[in-house]
Amino acid sequence: MTPHLPFFLLSFAAGAMVAAQGPVYARMAKGLGGAFQTALTAFATAAAVLFVVSALFGTLPRLADLKALPLWVWIGGVLGFVIVAISTVAVPRLGAAGYLVALVAGQMVAGAFYDRIGAFALPVRPITPLNWAGLALIVVGAWLATMKAAPLVE
Repeated sequence: MTPHLPFFLLSFAAGAMVAAQGPVYARMAKGLGGAFQTALTAFATAAAVLFVVSALFGTLPRLADLKALPLWVWIGGVLGFVIVAISTVAVPRLGAAGYLVALVAGQMVAGAFYDRIGAFALPVRPITPLNWAGLALIVVGAWLATMKAAPLVE
């Protein structure tokens, strides 16, 4: 077994879970009345589960550690809210696969940019013209994959 196989399998499973999130959130939004209610419910549920699991494993963050974090890391929760809100409106229109292909294309382009400038304390990694060409193909492919999205069916 290669050393990276467990991490590949975990990442693959995480991808399957991400694929489930959009449809779950879209259905939740339909029942709760919108993106804000959905995000609040999803994050409250996640916070409750995380609190219990962290308490059981003795891994609750210490206040001193929280205070020592750079201010910019707190945007993570805001980004999570925005992603949930977008999924509630995009999944019913693009479908789960269409939403995910656009999401992954956005992740790839942003990830390359973040690597290139060393954003968020990442090491700087140059992006070659061939890398940029590959990213362009990903974006074009995502656009083509979503062009004939099925009409919204309720």
